[in-house]
Amino acid sequence: MIKMIDKIKLSNKEKIRLFLSLFHGLKTVYGTYCTKSGKHWQIKEKVTERIIENHLMGRQPYGFYPLVGSKTTVGIADFDDLDPLLPITFIKRAEHYGLFAYLEKSKSKGYHVWLFFPENGISATNVRLVMKHILDEIDSPNTEIFPKQDSISNINSYGNFINAPLFGKLISDKKTIFVNADQWSKPYSNQWEFLKSIKRNSDKVIDSIIDINNLREKNQEIENKISKDTTPIGSRYGLPVCIQKILCEGVVFDQRVACFRIAVNLRLVGLPEEFAVVILNSWRLKNRPSENKRIITPDEIKEQIRWAYSKDYRGYGCHEPIIKSFCNKKCRLYNFNNSK
Repeated sequence: MIKMIDKIKLSNKEKIRLFLSLFHGLKTVYGTYCTKSGKHWQIKEKVTERIIENHLMGRQPYGFYPLVGSKTTVGIADFDDLDPLLPITFIKRAEHYGLFAYLEKSKSKGYHVWLFFPENGISATNVRLVMKHILDEIDSPNTEIFPKQDSISNINSYGNFINAPLFGKLISDKKTIFVNADQWSKPYSNQWEFLKSIKRNSDKVIDSIIDINNLREKNQEIENKISKDTTPIGSRYGLPVCIQKILCEGVVFDQRVACFRIAVNLRLVGLPEEFAVVILNSWRLKNRPSENKRIITPDEIKEQIRWAYSKDYRGYGCHEPIIKSFCNKKCRLYNFNNSK
């Protein structure tokens, strides 16, 4: 039996279908992770009711890829902090715009804020524009957003998966459950009753927020300033100063993010993937992870490089905390990023 803070009378099949109606994306691939090591990976299999049952029973975690083409049925802001004040502030600001947003205590040390949309999906670009706008308004622009991209365009592109809530093994620890933002993160006593009460946001509300705040124009303005020419910084000027410094000094946090961004820049300057593997395996030994965390492994290096070389990424990651910590005034993006 699927039990979790549960008194509502639904059959197991009804619970699984309710869950899938809210937490779904690509149907032939999903993500998971090891509950002991935290290592995550992708599984290219059809998403079935059995996979959802295993997740809810605590046997194997399920993460879904929310981006289907250029559409998504969810938007998630990932707040990596124990303090619920910021995610609650996000929720209240979303309510100001007429949006329904819900708070989940994540599996680690933070919170996820979920926005749900019609089951056939709406424009991921529009969802991301609105969420970025709200994050800017609450002075938290570096908060991670899912979907991370506006669209995926080919059969080998998946975007990024987000771990689904209500993983059975963590329920007793009061993790991966939804909590009441109005009662300072008090868990809902009946998670299934809560799921049935979730309200979906319409694309009309999203469109109106974009129009009222001129978000498309503002976003285009930013893109125009950064992309006056289409030639990547790396190919014209070599590796950005921040990336050079990271390679020389190593990092103390966000090793995977740093690895991915280095790999992107190595690709932009024309280095073959196998060279990137050699360079980053040498770099990993310079890292000094804080809080007794382990150094990124060679397999994890390969995984990040594979993602970086899988498509034409051109972003420099200036918004990422690890990249910002190495920011240098000599970079031509410095003045732009610090004038906003």
